[in-house]
Amino acid sequence: GSDFYPLAAASVHGIIIAPNAMANVSGSFLVNASVNSSATVAKVNLTVWNNTGNATGLVPMSLGAGSTTTGWWNVTFDSTTLLTDGFYNLSVNGTNVDGIINISKNVSVLVDNTKANVTGVAPVNDSTQSGIMVINASVNDSLSRVLNATFRIVSPGTATAWIFATLGSGSI
Repeated sequence: GSDFYPLAAASVHGIIIAPNAMANVSGSFLVNASVNSSATVAKVNLTVWNNTGNATGLVPMSLGAGSTTTGWWNVTFDSTTLLTDGFYNLSVNGTNVDGIINISKNVSVLVDNTKANVTGVAPVNDSTQSGIMVINASVNDSLSRVLNATFRIVSPGTATAWIFATLGSGSI
């Protein structure tokens, strides 16, 4: 009698590399995942979840670099056609040729495709100014908040560099 020890099945390991957790994304954005298996990885899919469940079907990813045993898988996801603004969890499902499945840890992102509100801009467009000029605007983005406000002065044939505004009142 000899002892028989079955070999363990090849496992799959996956982790989302991009976007970073709690990233603010809009429009089309890249999802990149590292998916590895000692057996060939047969397919990798992205799933986007909201607070009520699966917001998308399985979104196929393609091998961008490496090999089917140690690779980086990508998909460019268009958030404007399938999602409304809000928080979402991304997960990646990797399956190897043996049918072994791994679902990555969630990466939470904020989808914000709504432009910031800009009102009360002074001086008004197409006005003539000379000397020292104060530029004033009210900028609001209630979902993802305002990172910064920049201005530029443009005239026929020339434009200034972008000028970063300072916060005069309110909060970011």
